[in-house]
Amino acid sequence: MPRIVLTGVVGVVCLVGNAGRASVTPHDDVGHSSSLHATVALAGGEVRSITLQGVGCVASMCSRVRAKDVHAESVWLDSLASVRDMAQDADGSVSATFRFKDGGERRVSIIAGNRILYVRGRFGIAERLDLASLTTMDFE
Repeated sequence: MPRIVLTGVVGVVCLVGNAGRASVTPHDDVGHSSSLHATVALAGGEVRSITLQGVGCVASMCSRVRAKDVHAESVWLDSLASVRDMAQDADGSVSATFRFKDGGERRVSIIAGNRILYVRGRFGIAERLDLASLTTMDFE
């Protein structure tokens, strides 16, 4: 009998704990697209078609829909038309010229923790590309 009571108490605690979560405001990334098709040119001259799955660091993907700049601002991946003029900064970030689908353009420094691109390349093979290893990235 004590196990049944304990199980009931644990169940109530879980329900109460999750009730608070249900009222949390949805993430601001709702409505943004992932799995974006692009053509990249690597520093060695190779040009490839990829599907950008997300960004992160060497250890893991952090986001499927946005990168963070050094000012903690979001760069929404689905708003990009192209990225050019990549350069590695001393702090590990990568600066580049970002051209947006709305016609805007600006120089942005992406934090070191978001500089690795998680992509699907040839034959659907998952791989990682360092943003600093590219010369251009053009989105479809």
